[in-house]
Amino acid sequence: MKNINLYLGDYRTCLQNILADLIFTSPPYNIGSKSPRNDGVRRLGKYDPKSYGAIRDYPDDLPEDEYQEQQVEFLIWAAAHLKQNGVLVYNHKPRRNGRMIVPAEWFLRPTVRERLVLMEEIIWDRDSTHNHCPQMMWNVSERLYVFRRPEGRYLLNNRKYSDVWRIKRASANGHNAPFPLELAERVVGEFSRRGGLVCDPYLGSGTTAIAAQNLGRRFEGAEILEKYHTMAKERLERAALSINQEAAA
Repeated sequence: MKNINLYLGDYRTCLQNILADLIFTSPPYNIGSKSPRNDGVRRLGKYDPKSYGAIRDYPDDLPEDEYQEQQVEFLIWAAAHLKQNGVLVYNHKPRRNGRMIVPAEWFLRPTVRERLVLMEEIIWDRDSTHNHCPQMMWNVSERLYVFRRPEGRYLLNNRKYSDVWRIKRASANGHNAPFPLELAERVVGEFSRRGGLVCDPYLGSGTTAIAAQNLGRRFEGAEILEKYHTMAKERLERAALSINQEAAA
């Protein structure tokens, strides 16, 4: 696949030499559970494949302070790997752990704010929730935080979208929390230009790579888990085959 590279390993090693026009990614949310699995029907209080408590693949249950420091480290890395007018689109969500925890707790720290300027907060309405807790309103939305570098220009030329995007969650594909392709294509289409370099340091099942391929962008991505890296390569190959078949028709 020309100009599309998917690496197996940590982004800090695999992507150390990139300078991207767009970094679009969603890190693990630190919502894993250390409690025993209780698989079954969610409405009966058990775990189904969409339940956050059922997530076990990623080390997603760090002490909160450690997790936030990890995210600060990532945002500083991202700022250093954007071109001057590049954009970071960082997908995250408010969480609950005895209190509401919002991503601003770490991205508004001085060490991040001196490197990244927040330009947009887009609400992604997924029309679906992992949370069915009677002690909270069920959360059906996530956030896309859009940043630029302080010395850069924000080149968005939006003509049709509000700051609320109603895009249904992706169908199950074997990954715990895949992007819907519509979301990835909208981000890639709005925040990069044809031929530009798109990067996803938390590659997952490869949806951002497919969006980049579909829209004529170059792509660099890294995934630390081998099974998801393999899944991403297979999905990308199928998408490329589909494009070639359509072109030949």
